[in-house]
Amino acid sequence: MAPRLPSGALIVARPLKQATPLRVGDVVVARRPDRPELEIIKRIHSIDPAGALFLVGDNPAASTDSRQFGPVTRDHIVARVRWRYWPLPPIRV
Repeated sequence: MAPRLPSGALIVARPLKQATPLRVGDVVVARRPDRPELEIIKRIHSIDPAGALFLVGDNPAASTDSRQFGPVTRDHIVARVRWRYWPLPPIRV
């Protein structure tokens, strides 16, 4: 699958409050557990009942995600992506 956010895309993301519910399919900004200084944008693939989130990229063949660094906790989630404003999405007719 082609990535929904190409490299260099500009997005609007909303910081999360503790009470903000997260759902499978949400695109989030997260700190990598193995490199906390690095923020990544990934989609929530699954949520463990204990609270761990499994994050995946839209292009699994070329993505570093929970398959490499494992599930993350809610504390790693910084924001939820609301929309992409650049580059403009293709026009559908």
